[in-house]
Amino acid sequence: MQVTEQFGIKKSLDQIFQLLFMSTNLFSSIELQNKLCSLQMKEGNKFTDSELRKLLTYFLDLIEYFSHEKLQIIQDPTDSSRYTLTGGF
Repeated sequence: MQVTEQFGIKKSLDQIFQLLFMSTNLFSSIELQNKLCSLQMKEGNKFTDSELRKLLTYFLDLIEYFSHEKLQIIQDPTDSSRYTLTGGF
């Protein structure tokens, strides 16, 4: 997959390692409260908006793969580095 090659994730890694890699390298915190999952992006990332959207989409695909639920990711309108996952939690 182009996204995995572009951001250094090797194709030979399975989805769980990709999810762990992305979780630890993209987010400074992941919190689950009231069936909502809040994701705080790490400061200082050097991704363009397009690259970040691709990474977040792939991250969401991985979460959906493991949860077997349809999820949505929503950016906080007051804080562009904060996202919320909603759906089957």
